[in-house]
Amino acid sequence: MPFLLLFLLRTRRPHTDKVRKGGTFTELFALSLSGRRAGIPVLLSKTETTIQTMQYLLLAIAAMSLIMLALKFFNVKKIYIPQAIMTNYAFALIIALFSGGRYLAAADAGGFGGNGWWYLALITGALYFGSMDLMAASTRRVGVSITTMASRTSVILPIVWAALFLGERITGWELLGTALVMLAFVFIIYRPHDKGTDTATGRNERLKTVLLPVGVFLSVGFIAVCMKTSQHLIKTEGCYETDYPVFEIMLFSAAFLGAVAYYAAKEGREAFRFRWKSIAGGLCLGTFNYFVTFGLMHGLKYFSSSTFYGIYNISVVLLTTLVGIAAFGEKLDGRKTVGMLFAVASIFVLGFLGGSL
Repeated sequence: MPFLLLFLLRTRRPHTDKVRKGGTFTELFALSLSGRRAGIPVLLSKTETTIQTMQYLLLAIAAMSLIMLALKFFNVKKIYIPQAIMTNYAFALIIALFSGGRYLAAADAGGFGGNGWWYLALITGALYFGSMDLMAASTRRVGVSITTMASRTSVILPIVWAALFLGERITGWELLGTALVMLAFVFIIYRPHDKGTDTATGRNERLKTVLLPVGVFLSVGFIAVCMKTSQHLIKTEGCYETDYPVFEIMLFSAAFLGAVAYYAAKEGREAFRFRWKSIAGGLCLGTFNYFVTFGLMHGLKYFSSSTFYGIYNISVVLLTTLVGIAAFGEKLDGRKTVGMLFAVASIFVLGFLGGSL
């Protein structure tokens, strides 16, 4: 995977800046659904630009938090996960086709070979499906907190990748903010094991429970790396207005086809038996998935990877933790309180001080 990404970066075409001026976020949101993509205006004050671009970040945070909470809700309500995941990607693909299908129809199929991002769209789609399946299994096996930790600590992978291969400069404040993020994760998520399980059987069971979170960590991390690399290639090689809609259509197509093929082989006809709860859950999940992708790909145009992923990941953990306390009766002990304080500090450092040291 890393070698393929490096190859695509080294063979990219010269920079062409084709992103046109757009309007406010409300207008951009409406345009995304009508199939007309727009960029943030260039001639804006720093404050105006920050307010507009922050809303992509907030959109991604809200949608990803809803995905994690939806997976927990699915387990509580015994919703059939395979059908929900297939429906999820089918509906995300429908939204993508509705919002950008005309760009796919106008795309030059012969020119795809020269655009490195289309390979990544297919790879990211496959990883999307795989990570969703792993997150569902991990949530069921080890709980939403550990699964959230595993997926969000993968923040380190795109940050290191962008610094090493995409020419991003990490400032002192961003390093401090990233360190605070990791400390916050440790305090919020870490749970000491029960002393009664400190036996050979208990250790073996804990070792097994590590494998799913590790799989979540790697898959979500590689997704973030592919998303950042794709965004970089589209930004430097092509045009967001026309290329991004095609990218997301290809991504969700690959995810949907991969999910259908996998569950057809694994579950057989059972995967396609109609269950209205699974269909309804999948429609909600697909909506969240679409807007996570939309927020990530557009937000990364305006933030460094360390700032964007730092705020994005820790905010998701904060929100899911708070909702877990309010809605699912989870307890906020002293350790988690310290973690929350670290999280707030990291958001302040990355959001307001990052890039100034």
